[in-house]
Amino acid sequence: MRIGELSTRTGVSVRSLRYYEQQDLLEPQRSSAGHRIYSNEDERRVLQIQDLFEAGFCSSVIRTLLPALVNPVRDRDLLLAAITAAQARLESEKESVEAELRQLKRLGDRYGLAPDTHVTLQNDGHDSFTASQAIAFDHRNRRLR
Repeated sequence: MRIGELSTRTGVSVRSLRYYEQQDLLEPQRSSAGHRIYSNEDERRVLQIQDLFEAGFCSSVIRTLLPALVNPVRDRDLLLAAITAAQARLESEKESVEAELRQLKRLGDRYGLAPDTHVTLQNDGHDSFTASQAIAFDHRNRRLR
């Protein structure tokens, strides 16, 4: 099948499929004209890649895990170690996020701030506070590595 059909069948964009190839996650065959030709096995692999991305793994980790998915019984230890490490990392990050949330609540309590009171004494009623006025927050990359 061609790249457009694989995209339709998997729900993955053509751009993403090209990215997967660039990251050595997919290796399509080529026609004599140089067009990518995908098999049903490639379709299965794309779905596995999507599952791993959704679980929070980055492409370099996915590259190491894909061969293990061919025979998950044989490579059980590798898969178990990767999933266990990912779960531990997420639990750690969850604890950090919860600690930050507790600290933000303490700060709000200390300064008498309630999350949904943005009222002024002006004739307008509620003030015009918007999320875009909030201070930019730390956009940490929490993707598993």
